[in-house]
Amino acid sequence: MSTDIDKPFARPEHRIARLPIESIARDPHQARTRFDDAGLAELADSIRESGVIQPVVVTGDPEQGFRLLAGERRWRAAQRAGLAELPAIIRNDLDPEQARVLGLIENLQRESLGVMDTAHGLARLGESHGLTHDAIAARIGKSRAYVSNFLRLRQLAEPVQAMLDEHILSIGHGKILAGLDAATQIRLARRAAAERVSVRRLELWVREQSQPRSEAAAAAPPELAALEQQLAEHVGNSVRIHYNANRRRGELRIAFHDLDEFEGLLARLGFDPESAD
Repeated sequence: MSTDIDKPFARPEHRIARLPIESIARDPHQARTRFDDAGLAELADSIRESGVIQPVVVTGDPEQGFRLLAGERRWRAAQRAGLAELPAIIRNDLDPEQARVLGLIENLQRESLGVMDTAHGLARLGESHGLTHDAIAARIGKSRAYVSNFLRLRQLAEPVQAMLDEHILSIGHGKILAGLDAATQIRLARRAAAERVSVRRLELWVREQSQPRSEAAAAAPPELAALEQQLAEHVGNSVRIHYNANRRRGELRIAFHDLDEFEGLLARLGFDPESAD
């Protein structure tokens, strides 16, 4: 009796079948480059217990073999689990470029990629189609800020990128470091990792790094430097004290990036705008 998979591929199709796992090969253009071994082991245990719940997506035919478009992690775990077959959605209705985009978007929408795989994948999506950040965001169902923040991480030196992928530093740390030269990035990244500092603390280091010596001296006389640091740690934002000894007057500056951070700063200072009305 002929099964669905035995039928010839006479025209483009979009269907589901159970495929011999050895007939499926990985996509060399796959966006994901890192696979967590412990995570794969857990998924393999789950597959042994419950099977593969969500089919992988492939293109190809029984004679030439099938190529993965999406689901390499499931495919690898299924092999570990000893499965002979794998449920698959066969997509022969796509040209090669559409197939690459589908695989990338599937991974990005599932947020299953590593930090830098996501950044590089978004860049490839934009470059291959000439898309703006807004257009990339629309394609994958994310915000423009999501896209821009990940693309900014591609400015990081490779050792710092590795620290993000290994979760030694966060994406927030990476965003702060991305605008610096490579040597400074690496030095501050290693210091931040060793001391386990917050994103705001790292931002303070970067501001101090970029401030000219003359300006720094004018902004905070020696007797006020310790107070400046204590205030910064207390409010969680960069603080500058400018004092003119001759005029016996000065000002206190607290930096913030957006209105959400500003509202949080006001809350930490004990000020409620609504109660002040």
